[in-house]
Amino acid sequence: MTRLLFPVLAAMALLSACATAEPVVYSADYPAYESADKLYERASLVVEGTVTGAPARVQELRADKGGGSDPKLNPQAGLESAQQQPGSPVVISVYQVRVTKVFKGGAQPGQAVDVQQLGGTLRGVTYEESGAQVLRPGSGYVLFLETYPDAPAALLNPQQGQYPLDTAGNPVKLAQNPVTLTRDDLKRLSGHG
Repeated sequence: MTRLLFPVLAAMALLSACATAEPVVYSADYPAYESADKLYERASLVVEGTVTGAPARVQELRADKGGGSDPKLNPQAGLESAQQQPGSPVVISVYQVRVTKVFKGGAQPGQAVDVQQLGGTLRGVTYEESGAQVLRPGSGYVLFLETYPDAPAALLNPQQGQYPLDTAGNPVKLAQNPVTLTRDDLKRLSGHG
């Protein structure tokens, strides 16, 4: 599988930002996971942390003129040629997450980890991903992430890569996520049980 900043964008901007004040809506296709074990196995970094504030930055990624399969040069890498839309931007928001616990990977408690999500507001245009829940500033999460050497980490899946913490500090699955995650699961998977 090609390493992508976002696994596979199935359809790029559904609405033109130039023609309307309506949000530009992305539709993306991500791998789905049937268990907490599979999420943990696939993630390169699993942390608990708090989103420190609004996105640290919102940036636009554009395909290079030659397209290609390198996701750093072509954010549409992985799409069939007929699906690629040269010149169409991919807008991402990068949040900082202050790590409180590490269940897998090389982060340390107290460290800030950059986490990207598809969408954001750039030059007065709002870009959003259909069906995705945006990370909320000040909120705590357990995150299942894919890391890259020279790009912000990305959720494995917008619905399954984030588990908001309830008032007691327990992970809660999003409505579209069939996989329940408990503190006991995290202890078992990380070997800290």
